Amino acid sequence: SVKIGHNVYIGHNVVIEKNCIVGDNTVILHNTVIMSNTIIKNDVVIGSNNTIGGKGFGYEKNKHGEFELIPHIGNVLIENNVDIGNNTCIDRAVLGSTSIGENVKIDNLVHIAHGVVIEKNSVVIANSMVAGSVKIGQNSWIAPSSSILNKRNIGENALVGLGAVVTKNVEDYSIVAGNPAKLLRKMNQDG
Repeated sequence: SVKIGHNVYIGHNVVIEKNCIVGDNTVILHNTVIMSNTIIKNDVVIGSNNTIGGKGFGYEKNKHGEFELIPHIGNVLIENNVDIGNNTCIDRAVLGSTSIGENVKIDNLVHIAHGVVIEKNSVVIANSMVAGSVKIGQNSWIAPSSSILNKRNIGENALVGLGAVVTKNVEDYSIVAGNPAKLLRKMNQDG
């Protein structure tokens, strides 16, 4: 069954699969697919042509050297006051949740892989690719066309520059850019 809150707008050709929860004052626009077990809290806006909760791209070789899909039995959790643009994919976790924190803003054409955690008040901008099991700390800014390698940590109040390719962890209050991304400077922690 699907639980839909109060004052929810669902556009044309939206698919919401079984065991999903959609909170109050939420908007889901046209042609978006919400896969099973996804939890969307209150005051969320999801644009058109998105897939939320699809299986991730996780494969292991079997004893014959052939790639086999790792089962993805987790879900996606979207906290309050999140905005998601158009043509974005957010994959469900292998185990646990892919988690989008409160007040996170995700632009168009973004890929969020399985098991990613984006903490509150962070921004991920167009064409960014966030690989599996990445953690992005609160109040961070991921600039357009950035790529973050799997299992990396982006600290709190960090800025990943335009087109950066992040291959190492990024510390709190750091600005990184380039390919591979390198530290440009540390920001003032006093604001």
